[in-house]
Amino acid sequence: MWRRSLSGWLACWGLGAALAAEPQPQPQPVVLAVDDAYPPYSLVENEQPAGLYVQLVQRAAQAIPGWQLRLVPMPWARALMAAEQGQVDGFLPPYRGLGREWIASYVGPLHREEVILSCRRQTALGPASQWPADFVGKRIGVMRGYLLSQQLSDAFARQLLTKTEFRNARDALAALASAQIDCYANDRISIESAYRLAKADPLWAKRMPEQLEPGLVLATQTAWVGFSAQSLAKRPELQEFVRALDMQLARLRNSGEAGRLIEGERGKSP
Repeated sequence: MWRRSLSGWLACWGLGAALAAEPQPQPQPVVLAVDDAYPPYSLVENEQPAGLYVQLVQRAAQAIPGWQLRLVPMPWARALMAAEQGQVDGFLPPYRGLGREWIASYVGPLHREEVILSCRRQTALGPASQWPADFVGKRIGVMRGYLLSQQLSDAFARQLLTKTEFRNARDALAALASAQIDCYANDRISIESAYRLAKADPLWAKRMPEQLEPGLVLATQTAWVGFSAQSLAKRPELQEFVRALDMQLARLRNSGEAGRLIEGERGKSP
């Protein structure tokens, strides 16, 4: 009896060892470019990608077997080019419906943002101002490569406004304080977050406006994860990941986890 038990154990052990020795399939890599200067949604902290959108996408991807996500922070203009040319598999966080036809799939949404114009106190422009009449001739700061709203794009195209592009929100806010621009256009939470971070930095605090004035709401825009037609053509198997990521992000929204992350940031004062 003991011999039969020992023989059975050895046979099971041998089978387990053989299975363990077999090479396991490697997860397929997915590389997403991430805006590196869009606090609190996506940025770099301690040389690593960070931010609310980064957390959401990472948590969603962790629940997708067979895929390994890598996020690569870079300037937004470079992220756009890399995504359009298929140098990366996807990117975040583009808005939808503003003329980038090369984006074949949108996954999400991640969050609905509120695009505002935050202006210098001396301009007397704010929530009660009339768009675009009260802003004609004004100098508007925007982030390089951003398409914020159709209203703003149309006003620039008609040359009603002067556009100045910035690498990051901190530089734009410093330009606002020094009267190099009249207003700064971006998402409300992002403006407040960038202002709070700069005021906490001794090298930048004195270069910031004394306070942020109430802004005029231009539009609400939804942020997504985008995948270009070029990327999907190069790697058709990515469609599987796109569908799975969409499902997992929906799970995070339905569970309330995504909303809690955003509301936690919204509750912070600038």
